[in-house]
Amino acid sequence: MFLSEDEAAQLLRHLPAVREIAGSRRAALAARDRLLIEALLFSGLRNRELCQLTIGDTVVGIGHSAFLVRGTPRQDRTVHVPQSLSLLVQDFVHTHRPQLVLNSGGRKATSEVLLVNDRGRPFERTSLYRRIVAVLTAAGLGLRATAQRLRHTYGYLAYKRSGGNLLFVQRQMGHAHPMVTSVYAQFVEENYPAIADRLAESSPASLLPAPLPQRPNEKKENRRVRSRRNS
Repeated sequence: MFLSEDEAAQLLRHLPAVREIAGSRRAALAARDRLLIEALLFSGLRNRELCQLTIGDTVVGIGHSAFLVRGTPRQDRTVHVPQSLSLLVQDFVHTHRPQLVLNSGGRKATSEVLLVNDRGRPFERTSLYRRIVAVLTAAGLGLRATAQRLRHTYGYLAYKRSGGNLLFVQRQMGHAHPMVTSVYAQFVEENYPAIADRLAESSPASLLPAPLPQRPNEKKENRRVRSRRNS
């Protein structure tokens, strides 16, 4: 369903090595591939959402580290992303993307899609899928190289590393119902006794449970026990 943390680390280690390729166009393609993979891995966007993402929907256009996902008014959402990902976006837009794009036809740069294929045109879902599979396969992930696996990996990591914040993961991924998001909870091991103990940490005395009252017979028995101990 998703990549393990070791597999995700393996993929990320592969990406910078690919990027260090001589030649401006080859370097631009490698930078695009890195951004493509990390954008899915650290935002949880669907393939079609990434295809439609414009430059203006990123830090370049909005000024803070997020992606604006636009659909119907009910589907629009702001997806907060790591600052390291936004730095990749800025580097790609200003340094590498001009090596790949065709004539924009006079359109404002912020209205253009962020990621383009090898011919400088917007990705379609099928071509994006094929490129993702190619990069994951080159990274040694073989049969686990599927595009949807990156979205599920984000869901798993977001749930685990947010301390089980289901609402955060639901809003980030654009799930209509929290029951859809809760599927990731079953893959995260929780220390329930430790969680139960943390509920009482640093709690005011008034919030702690009072000692259980003793029944009359228990009080007499306790007095007899203390009497025998003293003798």
